Amino acid sequence: MHATHQFFLTKRSLYVLVLDSRLTLEENRAEYWLKIIQSFGGDSPILIVGNKIDQHPLDIDRTGLRKKYPNIIGIFETSASTGDGISELRANIAEQIDEIPHVRDPLPDTWFDVKTQLETLASKNNFVTYEEYLQICKKSNVTDELSQRTLIGFLHDLGVVLHFQDDPHLEALGILNPQWVTNGVYKILNSHALFQNQGKLTLSMLNEILNIDGYSRDKRIFIVDMMKKFELCYDIEADKTFLVPDLLPKDEPAELKFNGIPAFEYAYSVLPSSVITRFIVRMNQKIDDGFVWRTGVVLKIGDNKALVKADIEDRKITIAIDGVEHTRRDALSAIRYQLDEIHASIKGLDAQKRVPIPDAPNAEPLDYEYLLQLEQDGFEEHPVKNGNRLVKVNVRKLLSGVVSEAERKQSAGNTTNIYIGGDVSGNVIAGDENEVKK
Repeated sequence: MHATHQFFLTKRSLYVLVLDSRLTLEENRAEYWLKIIQSFGGDSPILIVGNKIDQHPLDIDRTGLRKKYPNIIGIFETSASTGDGISELRANIAEQIDEIPHVRDPLPDTWFDVKTQLETLASKNNFVTYEEYLQICKKSNVTDELSQRTLIGFLHDLGVVLHFQDDPHLEALGILNPQWVTNGVYKILNSHALFQNQGKLTLSMLNEILNIDGYSRDKRIFIVDMMKKFELCYDIEADKTFLVPDLLPKDEPAELKFNGIPAFEYAYSVLPSSVITRFIVRMNQKIDDGFVWRTGVVLKIGDNKALVKADIEDRKITIAIDGVEHTRRDALSAIRYQLDEIHASIKGLDAQKRVPIPDAPNAEPLDYEYLLQLEQDGFEEHPVKNGNRLVKVNVRKLLSGVVSEAERKQSAGNTTNIYIGGDVSGNVIAGDENEVKK
């Protein structure tokens, strides 16, 4: 379900993160959840609750966590079994909600009137057309277009309704009951038949899964459209057959033979599983010979093949390229572009870019930004430990496997490195009368 959190983890919220006090911070995946809240909830305040203290006290680095995540505003210990700490927690939740700045935002009474009417309608109908919404606004004296669009955006952020102003295809359906959408998506993701079919969803299967109250035949495909928008699935055959990567087999295909060289990798402090599934959705047109599984995919890009794999446990995504050498860089660039776009959409993800060293397979990959800095500072070689040996890496050659020298110079602000050999008497003038003194 992790990929669906973007539906309802929103800003303007107070988050309560409940941990099992019997487990370690790592076993609770606390930092994963804190990063997810940071990504979708912005600077929303967080209360951490260690439950089951009747069995074990909460043992975490409170000071360290608060320094790393400043929006943690309280840490509590409770036992749902004995009731210890529950009253204190309840009182603090009320107090913190009362202090959230947005609670005190002055808004017109007319806006609240529109909100109330929409909530009443949503309890009876899963859809309200935008025209119906505009009629409600006019009756409540919210008449100017800017206020109408601002208000519906505000209600979307609050999770009162779903309305996608930035997507004409989805906007056309109007105002939606969020619970109707999430329940429909959950029903699909929990389908045993779809799991047995390794994530391949047909229209007949969709009609069978959503053959329940509230999901009329003409609205069922909309749930799939929502899943496409949030990169939870993609078309195998346009609007007829779809693939849900989260339900793909976990095993890497045994028949996969790939001899490419390591080209790039991303390392994460926290790696949401949705990163690789969203990448698979984005690159589905390039999948080679059906080689795709839950955490990896083989792509055919031009004359090259690429293997992109996520290691959720080690928190990294690796990219290896095989094929025509002089076009490998272009294939890598296409892959990096999509992953960088996904990273940018998840606030605070902090993906570290690293470059493997083909000539030193036992060496740790080097930080990409560090390599760029070495080149800018004029270092041609850099020593690395390859097993028990120390080898020198050609900085420029290693970087050129990732991005061209011309592009690197452009992104570095047109910095010019001048290499001078032999004896120099006097000063050297280099371009636009930039003087390099002896």
